[in-house]
Amino acid sequence: MIDMKKFFSIFICLALLLVTTSALAKSVTVTGEGATAAEAENDALRRAVENTLGVLIDSSTLVEKNTVIQDQIYTQSRGFVTDYRITNRQQVGGIWQVTINAEVDDNPNSKLMSELTRLGIINTQLRNPKIAVYVPETHIQSRIPDPAGETAIVQALIQAGFSQVTEVGSRLNFSNPMRMTASEMTAAAQKLGVDIMIVGEAFSDGLGDAAQWLPGNRASNIMSARARVEAKMFIVRTGQIIAADGKLGSGMDNSQAVAAKKALAKAGQLMGEYFVEQLTGLYTNQQNVEVVVYAASFQKINMVQSAIGQVRGVKSCNLSSYEGGKAVFTVGYSGSPQTLFQQIQANTNADLNLQSISYNILTISVR
Repeated sequence: MIDMKKFFSIFICLALLLVTTSALAKSVTVTGEGATAAEAENDALRRAVENTLGVLIDSSTLVEKNTVIQDQIYTQSRGFVTDYRITNRQQVGGIWQVTINAEVDDNPNSKLMSELTRLGIINTQLRNPKIAVYVPETHIQSRIPDPAGETAIVQALIQAGFSQVTEVGSRLNFSNPMRMTASEMTAAAQKLGVDIMIVGEAFSDGLGDAAQWLPGNRASNIMSARARVEAKMFIVRTGQIIAADGKLGSGMDNSQAVAAKKALAKAGQLMGEYFVEQLTGLYTNQQNVEVVVYAASFQKINMVQSAIGQVRGVKSCNLSSYEGGKAVFTVGYSGSPQTLFQQIQANTNADLNLQSISYNILTISVR
């Protein structure tokens, strides 16, 4: 008799494996053509990779790097497709047509992404994109200078390791940023020279004395306020809005204006943390940084490992190997290697020297 408990356990494990695999690859259905069935199949594989590159890389780069992509990427298409299934094979007028459903691995650690990085087609901006934040504020009771919600979003991004973040301020002028079209955001992003646009609106309203909501209705001279920040994130290279949400915040102070600022800052912080989650999932959460450390003693290597563990955004730090004064750590990090090195320096008194830095490898020495 079949052990049903064991059967369902195996079934669930297989289902989770399938979900995990599909999450790490782009699924595309394409049709290739050729003089033979084999040629048509190879053409379909090439088209699957070509389809994926159309999402990863902007059109101007595809044109500029066309020769390199043709020679170095498309000729190796079979190596970038993790799995595929032929759904149709037919001969029409002497030409073979083969339709496939293919899985192209485009996660940051994939062979395809590594090759695109090596060839200079995709660079480290993938890990540390330039981000512009434009969230003007409206205050129902009075005008309050300096956008607290926008500043809180910027701070959340910087604290997560995204170092190329800027507040737009008066450089753009839209009465309703949330209604900006894709073409308007593309034009704004090009004007600002950024890879990502975060645009939105923030509102605050004073609620009066905080004690009015308590039994007895006594005056406390502590003012309360509420705020809402709404924003969306636009990826320039794909032309897509990939995230949008709204967050609420509240604040109290003996000044109504300061209470409103506190409420806006809280809502902005929540909005910033939301975008950090979206960005780390898009760019960095799936990949690791390899940190190579050269030191005369294992004690100094321990100091570096301890400093890595204190960096905000580091999810794991594992010693992969150690031999002859060289330690290799695999670090799960939601930021750029440049920012990781800066944060390691800030967390230790050890004398660190940056040896080299690349897409996902950071090499340092300790004196």
